[in-house]
Amino acid sequence: MSASDPRTATPATSTPATGTPAIGLRDIRKRFGTHEVLRGVSLDARDGDVVAIIGASGSGKSTLLRCIPFLETADHGEIRVGDNAVVLTGRRPTRADEARIRRLRTEIGFVFQGFNLWSHRTVLENVIEAPVHVQKRPRRECVAEAEALLEKVGLAAKRDAWPAQLSGGQQQRVAIARALAMRPRALLFDEPTSALDPELVGEVLRVIRGLAEEGRTMLIVTHEMGFAREVSSKAVFLHDGQVEEAGPPAQVFGDPVSERCRRFVTTHLNRWQ
Repeated sequence: MSASDPRTATPATSTPATGTPAIGLRDIRKRFGTHEVLRGVSLDARDGDVVAIIGASGSGKSTLLRCIPFLETADHGEIRVGDNAVVLTGRRPTRADEARIRRLRTEIGFVFQGFNLWSHRTVLENVIEAPVHVQKRPRRECVAEAEALLEKVGLAAKRDAWPAQLSGGQQQRVAIARALAMRPRALLFDEPTSALDPELVGEVLRVIRGLAEEGRTMLIVTHEMGFAREVSSKAVFLHDGQVEEAGPPAQVFGDPVSERCRRFVTTHLNRWQ
């Protein structure tokens, strides 16, 4: 890798945050049929935290992330985003729960593995759709903000392009701009580079690194171990639906207590060398 590759660059300046809790998860459990995917996961992210969630495929990482904005509904536990908390007990949500869930979702920006852009809308239209139609903000204001966000992710010149005219890396950067346009309290990234060709990974990681340096609150599920070590203020290792190791990245990536975590991290970091 070249010296300019963000995956080998100087670590970002993220440090453990001390402010107001942005996201709090307590004893989250989720079952699909007879398979218990999440078996009592708890974690916190305070404002400004960058939390890297790592672990083998099938450990529950993506399911956990999807439970936060209720793209999947956990069977049990508490999900808190800022002042909005929903307690799950397996019963049907009440009207009050549904109202809390709607408010909670407005605080979260989600960036998927597969971009999920609307193919029939231009880049600019993709970015302004939710602020205009969900948040009911003035179109002129949303367009101006969208143009600034596209500049931030390096795609100002593509404002009128269609998604099919973009590379995978460009589409993912549009997806990041779209998430930012909702002015979320926290951003969730579900393996944002897994669908990209290797030569396009760096451009997306560079944008995420910049957001970390701005102090954005982020939870990132990723297999990019070197990047996770450099950009995060906290790392969480999931195994079999449970938190097996959690702490500062220097500990989790450098001197983990769990032997299983040690083997996982060593194997994946060696791929970066």
